[in-house]
Amino acid sequence: MRLNNIKICNTLIALLMLFSLACCTTSNAINQTTLSEEQNDPFEPYNRAATDFNFFLNTYLFRPFDKAYRFIFPETIRTGISNFSDNLKQPYIFVNALLQGDFDDSAQTFGRFFTNTTLGIGGLFDVATYFEIKAPQKDFGQTLYEWGITNDGPYLVLPVIGPSTLRDTVGMGIGFFIDPVDWALPKAEQHLLWYRYGIQLVDSADNMTDLLWNIEQTSIDPYVTLKSYYLQNRNKFLRGEEAAKESYNFSFDDEDYGDDEEFELE
Repeated sequence: MRLNNIKICNTLIALLMLFSLACCTTSNAINQTTLSEEQNDPFEPYNRAATDFNFFLNTYLFRPFDKAYRFIFPETIRTGISNFSDNLKQPYIFVNALLQGDFDDSAQTFGRFFTNTTLGIGGLFDVATYFEIKAPQKDFGQTLYEWGITNDGPYLVLPVIGPSTLRDTVGMGIGFFIDPVDWALPKAEQHLLWYRYGIQLVDSADNMTDLLWNIEQTSIDPYVTLKSYYLQNRNKFLRGEEAAKESYNFSFDDEDYGDDEEFELE
């Protein structure tokens, strides 16, 4: 399938999801934002099945792959790949910062991208952090939140991708359409776009596999634990709390959890 057709499909899907979200926010007599996590999970049977599927993939695909990845490549190379992946996200973050009217974060993001792309050899080295240029994190789900769509909508687990909400799933769909890198790469070489997705998938697997393993092994109900963990961190991110803005990762940041450590939710 040609990339242009993929872009059109992504756009149509995003518009359809946005329409669904609009219907959800206008037709419900109950404000979903006041509901507890358990009440705001009308798709729980599906969500549990999708969560089980994701745990299965993590156990039998992503975790073995990540162990081999860590064994083959030294930490220096893995850090370079992670830095390169993060640098490719900066144009998307920059666009969302502008759409949210956050010109300070947009300037910081532009500074990071320019510095790491030039001095950091395409982003392999995080020179911007050395110069104390902060790393804000934004996505289109947060942009919708800033535009007044504060209703998360139902909790929704996406196969492979993981936990989300209806609004944030819409945001992801539109995010594919507004990401400058997705538009720039095909103009040079179409296959570079797929290389980008592959690098980001490897980096995401390296970031999330230990945390998901810990949740599955230590929780009485991994589904509830993962949902609570995601929603707590996502809500902090949407409210713009500085710690979350600096470190938020949709795939979960598991730096604080080792392979055998247990953790407790706040």
